[in-house]
Amino acid sequence: MSDGPRLLDRYLDVRRATERLCQPLAVEDYVVQAMPDVSPAKWHLAHVSWFFETFVLRMRLADYRPLDERHAMLFNSYYNGVGPQFERAARGTLSRPTVADVFAYRAHVDKAMIQLLERAGAVPPAATVIELGLQHEQQHQELLVTDLKYNLGANPLRPAYRRLSRESRAAAPHAFIAFEGGLVEIGHAGSGFAFDNEMPRHRVALAPYEFGSRLVTNTEYLQFIEAGGYRRPDLWLSDGWATVNREGWQAPVGAPRANATGGGRSIGNVSTAAGRRTRSAAPRRSTRTRRSCT
Repeated sequence: MSDGPRLLDRYLDVRRATERLCQPLAVEDYVVQAMPDVSPAKWHLAHVSWFFETFVLRMRLADYRPLDERHAMLFNSYYNGVGPQFERAARGTLSRPTVADVFAYRAHVDKAMIQLLERAGAVPPAATVIELGLQHEQQHQELLVTDLKYNLGANPLRPAYRRLSRESRAAAPHAFIAFEGGLVEIGHAGSGFAFDNEMPRHRVALAPYEFGSRLVTNTEYLQFIEAGGYRRPDLWLSDGWATVNREGWQAPVGAPRANATGGGRSIGNVSTAAGRRTRSAAPRRSTRTRRSCT
């Protein structure tokens, strides 16, 4: 476990990384919630601070005083054991606290956490919970970017989260690499951090499989759509095919749809976090098993 100074450095690194992710945003971007399953950027910033306030500061720092007691309800996600929560699907209705208020809340929590860690010396009593909170915030960094991509992509103006400094490049040739499978060990091993669902380490029988040599590109996925990939049940497992039909899926979110004149579909570009991009690589790893599933 990290000692006090090292844990303080790590705490500050993680917290600053979260705020750097928000630097490209306009103030209006922080509040958008384009569907119930995403959260506004402002809520992510506050919720991860709520975690440290609730599970570290209130319990470990005797002279800690919350900035606003109402945050306990507003920014609790699903922790039923510590109190009520504001409705998830309505997070985008919260114009107050303002974005400035949320950043002030983060600064208030950071000041108290720095005080706690500087007092702690060698190994803080709450080190395990603080590390959990940092891992939790890093998870929300991923959620923050994912939700921003959806929220910005729902805008017909297709605003970019940030512009890329380079143009798309042609992808390397794709190939499937064969692996024999067999009896393998999975799960956490070692003394570092792990979530409880990564343990215990255990053996599983893995069927032979093939793994793509690179990510699938937007061009290849758009070709899959054009070739009828969302109309062919032989390309889907049964649960996936049932979802395609139930939800009326024709393409992933952000992919081009048929044009307004009812003619063909343009596959020249696609919505990404960098705005509309022309056939750039998408974060999809291709895999396939070498034995059929039933």
